[in-house]
Amino acid sequence: MEQISYAEMLSLWERGLKTGAIRRLPCLKKGLLSAALTYARMKGRILNRRLIEVIRGVADQIRNTIGRRIFSWGMERALNILRNARMMSIFPSLRKWVSHDPYIFWLGTDLLVKMRRWIWV
Repeated sequence: MEQISYAEMLSLWERGLKTGAIRRLPCLKKGLLSAALTYARMKGRILNRRLIEVIRGVADQIRNTIGRRIFSWGMERALNILRNARMMSIFPSLRKWVSHDPYIFWLGTDLLVKMRRWIWV
């Protein structure tokens, strides 16, 4: 059975306040998160499966930083490189490069620059 504890809810709320993600949330989601935090403080944990799914969705929005987006774009690009058999035969050391996190992050930032979607934070 999946559950969310008060400590998890509190750390999510504090992270959202620190990064400003709580401020960017719609009023309904912000209120839901606040009510869930209060409920978790009173009961100790949240057990309702549907409420947990909604909270996980809001948590993904709070945790979605520019670094995570860059890393996910880099990971998509790395997987496309690994799927290309011809490129792997030409550059055999590419498989080793793609296994390192800094290279994946570089692939994501390079993609942003090429798409002219760079966001200065």
